Amino acid sequence: MALSQPAGTAAPAMVPAAISSKTCQILEAGGRLFLEHGYGATSMDAVARAAGVSKATLYAHFTNKADLFSAIVAAECARAVPMVACREADTVPVADALFRIGRELLDLLLSPEALGVYRVVVAESPRFPELGRAFYQAGPTQTLNALSTYLGGVGRRGELAVPDATAAAELFWGMIRSHAHLRCLLLVDPAPDAAQRDHHVRTVVTVFVRGFAVPGT
Repeated sequence: MALSQPAGTAAPAMVPAAISSKTCQILEAGGRLFLEHGYGATSMDAVARAAGVSKATLYAHFTNKADLFSAIVAAECARAVPMVACREADTVPVADALFRIGRELLDLLLSPEALGVYRVVVAESPRFPELGRAFYQAGPTQTLNALSTYLGGVGRRGELAVPDATAAAELFWGMIRSHAHLRCLLLVDPAPDAAQRDHHVRTVVTVFVRGFAVPGT
């Protein structure tokens, strides 16, 4: 089964402009074909043709289709700001940092690019297990590691009681994703607007900070 974008929706750009032009051509073409035709129905030959490069050039950049898909996901995550927010978060109060991280993470999860890739992965991972592994390692793992690193630092400084930073990061991620992500995946509802996203993230941050408050504070 191959999933595509909703009818009438153009395939989104998948990669940031900072990547070299040749690599960008390949990633853009690959991302477009994966979204339009699915992982299984997209061949490396088709990617080479769509990117306007030779097969030799394509394989010089990416050893196989799973490697290409992983690079597409990694490029999308690299241009998303939750990773940057985690690096900058130590300069602001915890609640403010978590709001920024949560808001940017929610924007990433609900973006057309991320939703499109997620649909492809869920649909085709049973037939192509390497696809699910590539997606998880290139996307969620990187973001969760950054968030875990930040929360571990918060715990060591005594700003929150965080006995297990990895578990705390996964909990925060799950609360931020909520059912809005599922409804958007299934096209049940449109994506929440800015005010709705702000309200949701503030609620999550309030619950999270209270739940991990240092005893006696």
